[in-house]
Amino acid sequence: MLLNQGYVPCNKQIHIKIPENELQMIHDRMEKIGVKNMSAYIRKMAIDGYYIHIDFSELLEIIKLLKIDSNNINQIAKVANSCGTVDGKTISDMKENHERVLKKVEKTFNKYLDIY
Repeated sequence: MLLNQGYVPCNKQIHIKIPENELQMIHDRMEKIGVKNMSAYIRKMAIDGYYIHIDFSELLEIIKLLKIDSNNINQIAKVANSCGTVDGKTISDMKENHERVLKKVEKTFNKYLDIY
């Protein structure tokens, strides 16, 4: 994954000639990993020889689930503070949902750890 670590002026040029099919292969690989800047892609490949693209959509989903989970906990805390008690079914449902979120977190992070 290319990280923008500050602007570095690029004032030197390299010109290469490639056949149409190889250009198409480069475009296909760029599209596959979600890169739009050909210059950055080619520099990264020439220097490091690899390009890692990680899809963070699962992590964004986890963040969403954690926000929902936190909101549910806050709602139960408000009810408990105002009424003094919360029924067992509500707590049981919240605990079940929380366990589901934690399992998804663990599964997703294990998947990302396997990359390294």
